[in-house]
Amino acid sequence: VQDLNENQNVKLPYENDSFDVVMCQLSIDYLIHPLEVMNDCARVLKPGGKVAILISNRLFLTKAVGLWTGSDDIEHAYTVGSYLRYCGGGFSDIKAEDLSTRKKNGKERMIVGDPLYV
Repeated sequence: VQDLNENQNVKLPYENDSFDVVMCQLSIDYLIHPLEVMNDCARVLKPGGKVAILISNRLFLTKAVGLWTGSDDIEHAYTVGSYLRYCGGGFSDIKAEDLSTRKKNGKERMIVGDPLYV
């Protein structure tokens, strides 16, 4: 276990080019140094590797960073995309996808349960 908020000089305990995929699940909204964390994720990814960041609109208000607490789901997706784009890790083809379970069709497609995006 590593506290990624402990200091700005984030170094994940893995060698360069170690993973095909790096996943950050439901925690990016708590990072106070997200650019540094995403940059180090790029370091541990093998060439051509992917990063998947899962987000929801559920959070602990007292722990999430201020940028996150006043934003909606679309703004969260843009924020994560910006982290990847500007972290210096060379990420490209950045996109978001809605993985939420929905019922009904057309304009009435309501989310069932918590929304989920990657």
